Amino acid sequence: MTLRAVIYCRCSTEEESQKDALSKQVEEAKDCISRNGWILVDSYVESKSGTTTKGRAEYNRLFEELSQDRFDIVVVKSQDRLMRNVKDWYLFLDRLVTCGKQLYLYIEHKFYSPDDALITGIKAILAEEYSSELSKKINNAHKNRQRGGKVFIFPPNTYGLRKVSKGRYELVEEEAEAIRLMFHLVKTCGCGMIANMLEENGMCDRQGNPFEEEAIRRIIRNPIRCGTVVQNKRHWDFRTKRMIKTSEEEWVIHKNAVPACVSEEEWLEANRAMDERAMARNVKDYKPKGGHIGKYDLSGKLKCGRCGASYYRSYRKRYKDSAYIIEWKCSSYLYHGKRGEGCDNILLNEEKLFELLNEVCERCYQGGQMDSAGIVEKTLLILEKVIAKNRNSLKKQKLEEKLIQKKNLSDKLLDKLLRDVITDAAYKSKRKELEDSIKAIEEELETFKTEEELKAAMEKRMQVIRDKLESGLVRKAAVSEMIDQIETMIVFPDRLEIHFCLERLLGFRQGTLPVSADDREKMKKVMAVYCALPDDFVFQRQKETERERIVRYMMENPHITAKEIARLEGVSLSAVNYRIKKLKNQGRIRFDGRGGRGKWTVCERGEV
Repeated sequence: MTLRAVIYCRCSTEEESQKDALSKQVEEAKDCISRNGWILVDSYVESKSGTTTKGRAEYNRLFEELSQDRFDIVVVKSQDRLMRNVKDWYLFLDRLVTCGKQLYLYIEHKFYSPDDALITGIKAILAEEYSSELSKKINNAHKNRQRGGKVFIFPPNTYGLRKVSKGRYELVEEEAEAIRLMFHLVKTCGCGMIANMLEENGMCDRQGNPFEEEAIRRIIRNPIRCGTVVQNKRHWDFRTKRMIKTSEEEWVIHKNAVPACVSEEEWLEANRAMDERAMARNVKDYKPKGGHIGKYDLSGKLKCGRCGASYYRSYRKRYKDSAYIIEWKCSSYLYHGKRGEGCDNILLNEEKLFELLNEVCERCYQGGQMDSAGIVEKTLLILEKVIAKNRNSLKKQKLEEKLIQKKNLSDKLLDKLLRDVITDAAYKSKRKELEDSIKAIEEELETFKTEEELKAAMEKRMQVIRDKLESGLVRKAAVSEMIDQIETMIVFPDRLEIHFCLERLLGFRQGTLPVSADDREKMKKVMAVYCALPDDFVFQRQKETERERIVRYMMENPHITAKEIARLEGVSLSAVNYRIKKLKNQGRIRFDGRGGRGKWTVCERGEV
């Protein structure tokens, strides 16, 4: 039976010298198969590092196909051609042996056998150590080059800069103007608004596309805009096989390394403005130096009236339908329970708390004067103008202009051919290139929606927005704005004390009203609003109300059954039995009879 064989060949880089070595490796492997009389079934050839299997498409294909009945022998030059990682080596051998395949190392003229496990393991360790040492040397040489600061290498699409010669760059003035405009606008505008303004002024990235928000954010955050190059912020870690961040102490900073678009003062001012906006909006994952302003509207506002601790947000899973209920609980209760150092103050249901704050907003804040319908119409009018500036329309217009430009170039090319300015071969080559480009633009233009489709889509989108606004979104915004003006809310078992800061309410912080220093100090006092908590607001009182209803049912019908009570309450039979048990333990009710025959007797409070 003729054995089927495959070859695996690898070199570490794609340099020309290594490509020649890889070609030679392939020829040697094929000669080996021919000499042994085997059949060549497939070849796995790639230029990748052997320190890890990540990104090695051909190796991973070989590893997967070991479990298939496509071949019998894997032919490689030597062990380190497969990998230089001990763990991956043993994983490969395990699958090889399990799947009944053989490994032939043609440089040693021998098959791998399980008896070779120890020696091949040692070789794999030595190969891995060699790679580790090589990685350290490369990293060290890289750091030394960075500290020298003679040559800087940037991605070819670095906006605002153009490479002049090795290590030398110059400003692209048109792009630098766009960058300066970004730095000017970011002091008062967000990146989304800046993107819209740049698009309106016809400023695009190098591909001719409108700027994305994230691209603008990266441009402003990068100190290269003020001529400073920061290196060694990340480096490849051989052990973990990934890029890791280095500490700021290890960064290599070169000032005035490249031409600057803006001054260092302008760069710092723009980044401070972005930091302040991020902190004010409480952007996710943004960690300002200093105190955290809180993740939710009520964070830091709710204080316990019994122990003075803050209230924290928590989740509770409801038993009957597995829905989650959001509650605010005293932190002393969360950490220590109700007794000892803990606290037995009430828990606040977030949904009911916002309903209560909505009533406060209507009664004591600006709710009575607020024109909700007018606000909805104004919001829709603004949104309609924004959405009308459809990016698709602008992109379509640019593509049409580009198509005309390409067709004009095609006509000019023909004119040059007729005047013998270019050869037939050059004409055919350029003509094909232009035709391919024109075809690609025309195909892209076909994907755009018609004006009628765009109009219908916009009307549908506006209706969705209108429905959301009219469903109470304006009222929620008013409550949220009121919460911003609240200094603190003190929680007691029977009431809520809401303390407003007069300075915030009247707008003195923004300087909207001219006041003296003495008046300002007076206005820093708070104004308190007291709210009694309804019975169904507090969990404990809500349960008590539920039990009192059961007592009322029994007073009206002493022969009522638990099943009938469950039907009246709309709850399970077990829930009713639990409440009846509580009432019995409290001495509120007793059952006179036996075996389901009898009646309920409601006891007076204190009666035994």
